[in-house]
Amino acid sequence: MISLSLDTSEKNLSIGLDIDGSVFTLTEPAFLRQSEILVERIDETLKCHRVSPLEIERIIVTNGPGSYTGVRIALTVAKVMALASGAKLYLASSLEGLCPAKGRWLCLDNARGKRSYMGVYADGECLLKDCIKDNSEVAAYINDHPDLTPIGDLAYLGLPSPEIDVAKNLLSRLDDAHLCHEPLSARPVYLKDDYEAGSFKITVRKTLPSDLDAIMDIEAESFLHPYTREQMLSELTQNPCAHVYSALVDAEVVGFIDFMITFNSATISQIAVRKDMRSKGIGNRLIGQMIKDCEAQSDPVEYITLEVRQSNEKAQKFYKRHKFEPILVKKGYYDDGEDAVYMVRSIVHG
Repeated sequence: MISLSLDTSEKNLSIGLDIDGSVFTLTEPAFLRQSEILVERIDETLKCHRVSPLEIERIIVTNGPGSYTGVRIALTVAKVMALASGAKLYLASSLEGLCPAKGRWLCLDNARGKRSYMGVYADGECLLKDCIKDNSEVAAYINDHPDLTPIGDLAYLGLPSPEIDVAKNLLSRLDDAHLCHEPLSARPVYLKDDYEAGSFKITVRKTLPSDLDAIMDIEAESFLHPYTREQMLSELTQNPCAHVYSALVDAEVVGFIDFMITFNSATISQIAVRKDMRSKGIGNRLIGQMIKDCEAQSDPVEYITLEVRQSNEKAQKFYKRHKFEPILVKKGYYDDGEDAVYMVRSIVHG
């Protein structure tokens, strides 16, 4: 029997091949390059051992937690290979992939923002479901559980990092508990903070082309006449005046802002937040980022303008909270004939 294991959930790329009990593994640093080299490395590995992709009978892949993009890369490739060859697909936690099947392990990975992904596994069983903890909580947990061996790339915690063979570890999890009965339904697992309680970290950064899928989904649910993907990509890559930022929660794009700065003024082209994440402070952070950019210009930005549908009273209230004042109504401004309220915020006197 021939089995393949894949993991790109963090900075390394890991591939494992089990041919009738003989195991071969490859681990390679591939930070931000997983999508470029994974298929090539799989092809090289199979050719080296004279294995056809159609001969693979089982594929096991990690499905998170970890890098938002990294998790998707290996999972997508694994699903395509399984569907093409008829191989069975198995899914394992990225944290579980850090530890051998035997032993008692505290599996850890850097979740950024002084937090860790954490899970406890012992002799192949999950004792503590994967979760997110502050690093201070992790340190306390380590002290309180001396029977557990911390494992992972632990340098971010100031701890020694043991040698790990994720590809080999995954090949030991080919059992019914990890079998995915519907490969098409396999999705990445992204651990969530407590959204309802408001205790989650919002990160605002410049938008990347890889954000576009999520942004287009937000566009579709937010606007009557959303931008096309080509229009959004043009804003991102070809408009020298555009500033485009994404808001992320747990590595998921949940909102964005697109604004232009020209001479002494700025204009908001678009701002939107995913429906299930509205009224949680994300729009405030995006406006805050825009203000920072305006204040950082060598030629001072004096005012910011925008147009909003006259019927969108909720949006108008939001802008008023951020010191935008309605100046006039633009008749028939939108394609469907609706009027727009023109609003202005003064940076100098705001």
